[in-house]
Parts: sequence; structure tokens; C-alpha cells
Amino acid sequence: MADLLKTATPPERVCPQCGGAGDGVTICGACQKKPPPFDLLWSSCAYAPPVSGILHEFKHLRRLELRRPLACLMAALPPPWLRHEAVDGILAVPLSRERQMERGFNQCTELARLIAPFFRLPVLPETPVFRRPSPPQSTLAYRERLKNAKGLFEVRGDVKKRNLLLIDDVATTNATLAELARMLRRAGAERVFCWTLAQAKMQRP
Repeated sequence: MADLLKTATPPERVCPQCGGAGDGVTICGACQKKPPPFDLLWSSCAYAPPVSGILHEFKHLRRLELRRPLACLMAALPPPWLRHEAVDGILAVPLSRERQMERGFNQCTELARLIAPFFRLPVLPETPVFRRPSPPQSTLAYRERLKNAKGLFEVRGDVKKRNLLLIDDVATTNATLAELARMLRRAGAERVFCWTLAQAKMQRP
């Protein structure tokens, strides 16, 4: 765990809203100019070794025993704002039915289920949100990721007036989280917060 904690995000170096570069207090210029559809985003650590390697084995090699150390890492490095916000429940970012059948599990769900007891928060079922099949975001360039995320989700359940905490594994362009937050807001969600295991900012072309 000590090696994993070395990749921790310094709260004083990130924008509290988008998780990008900032001072930990002031909303960055990009967010002030064009606020994201979610309220706040926090990534527990950088997408760098050894976290990146462990996450790869967990997701792609089906090493399910690795979910616990990754979830414990997140629980040890929670969003600094979490205790001040009224969160109604956790929603894991869903996979498409095809991707879940191929992989055999949703890595975000596995992390969410282990994180929730630390903060006494319920994990909401993913069924109210439909995710259409699409190319994996990890295979696409920056602009292609933004285009691929559009129309990715459809909210079919009741989320009206709820404050939701989205759990994802890696934030890169924030396109997936932004699209899901946008659809949840459109469906009546009050506030949408995001928490990812790691942050891997992608350079624009």
C-alpha cells in the first residue's frame, strides 16, 4: 500500500471541479469559461506505475483479487469534499451489455461495492442507465473520444432530485463522465459528483 500511496493526487495542485491542474481552491479558467456538467471531480491518484499496472491486470486479465487493494487505495484517498456534500448514493459508470458479457464484470461496480461501506453510502443499481455499444475509449484519440461519448447513455430510471456520486476507474478526457452527468442532469438529478481511481490527462492533438 505504501508504494500505491506515492501516486496520490496532491489536493493543492488540482482544480476542485474538473480534476485538472489548479490550486485546490479556485475553479480553473477552463471550468469558469465552460463549466462541466458535473459539480466536482476527484481522482485519488495518478495513472502511473504501480497503479496503472495493477489496474490493467484487474480489468483485462480478470485478476479480481486486485479489486480490494485498489478500492482500499481509493478509500484511503477520498475526495476532500466528500464529507461536506450530501450524497444520496453511488452509481458505478455502467458498461454496455456487450462489453460486460465480454469482460465478465464491470470494474467500476466492483470498486463501488467495496468503497461504499467505508462511507456508509448505498450503491444504486446500474439498470436505470443504458449504455450503447461503442468502441472502447482507451483505443481512441482525444477528439475521437469526445465524439464517441456523445449519446453514449440513456437514463431510463428515476433519478429526480438525487445527489449522485459516479465511480469510474480512470479519468482521461472526462468525456464519459461528462456525458453521463449531462444525461443524469437532464433526467432530473440535482447534483452529480465524480470520483475516479486514477487521473490520466490526455494531451490534445
